[in-house]
Amino acid sequence: MVAMEELLPQAVLRQIGDKLYEKRKVAALEVEQIVKRLAAAGDTAKISAIIDKLISEYAFSPQANHRKGALLCLAAATVGLGEPSEAYLRQIVPPVLASFTDQDSRVRYYACEALYNIAKVSRDTFIVFFSEVFDAMFRLCADSEQSVQNAVQFLDNLVKVGPQVAAACIRACILLTASG
Repeated sequence: MVAMEELLPQAVLRQIGDKLYEKRKVAALEVEQIVKRLAAAGDTAKISAIIDKLISEYAFSPQANHRKGALLCLAAATVGLGEPSEAYLRQIVPPVLASFTDQDSRVRYYACEALYNIAKVSRDTFIVFFSEVFDAMFRLCADSEQSVQNAVQFLDNLVKVGPQVAAACIRACILLTASG
């Protein structure tokens, strides 16, 4: 097992939870590049280790800035994967959806933004989460924060209108109908 410091440098680990958005964004861009290199090399164990670290130490942290940084980095990791497999999405999507109910409105906003970027990159594979995503989005439509409502609206438009997602929905419906 490789030490986490070899995968994600200490500077990146510190920036993930920084109070400044710009520093969290720099960390996310670095995570994206690292995951991209690992994906090109086919190193799935190291990619999973990075994702696990982001989830276990940041996504559920008591500190809101850590949670925001985790969401940015999870979306960035998905982008770095290119076309993530269902296995990676099963690792990444649940903590993002869990953040939809965070007490901090900025974390909820970042969760919407992260899920938007994940859905955009993952295309057809994302359909597996349609039910959970729809349920989470439905609850956020009545959020007390306008910024969160706006973010949900962008996500809703992608899920409803996105041609890849729509095509995947049609294929899934046909498969479900045929197997039923």
